[in-house]
Amino acid sequence: MLLAVKADTDGGLLEHILAAAAAAAAEPDAEPVTVRLCGWREHTRLLRTGEADAALMFEPYDPGGIDADVVAVEPRVAALPADHALAGAPRVRLADLGIGPEEADERAERDIGELGVHDLAQLLALIGLGATMTVLPRSVAARYPRQAVAYVPIEDCPPARLVIAWPERSRSRGVAALVRAATAAAESRGMGTAVEAPRPGLTAAGDRGTVSTPDDRQGTSSYGSP
Repeated sequence: MLLAVKADTDGGLLEHILAAAAAAAAEPDAEPVTVRLCGWREHTRLLRTGEADAALMFEPYDPGGIDADVVAVEPRVAALPADHALAGAPRVRLADLGIGPEEADERAERDIGELGVHDLAQLLALIGLGATMTVLPRSVAARYPRQAVAYVPIEDCPPARLVIAWPERSRSRGVAALVRAATAAAESRGMGTAVEAPRPGLTAAGDRGTVSTPDDRQGTSSYGSP
């Protein structure tokens, strides 16, 4: 079973998900999980081509041919130059940053594309030099401490939503077991979705991605269900 993940964009949950999957290895449907590291927005291509069985990624993503469950939600922070006027603030608002709520999901990826850098580490180097600022999930910022970069909570920013995705109409019980392990790992870390309302166009965890398996006699069952 191949799980596609971009390095350091797993909500800080990858090790816990793999541990939960290993602990569930005795389940009849469980399969060993191998991680496939991938690039920005490469996850869905790997799923559509069959090069990965599942993917762990943040929204947004191209949903064509893909089903997914929301695994976790987490706050976002502003990544600012350490000498920025707001760097020492206990929290900021999006308006303080000149960023609209609709930009939050794709801000870092947009900045990477527009500034001609190749990854988050390079983007943070530019932020440290005072060239720009961005918005990141809190767990991503925690992986990239920088003396020249300040991370400040954003009080009115939509949360980052981490999903586990798989090819539409997948019949793999191994993937179903992995989805359950991912959900359990997020809940054990206090990052579950129980109190998070679904966004328009995306149902809550467990309501999307119904699959029919050879043993399903009464219709479909969700990958997110036990």
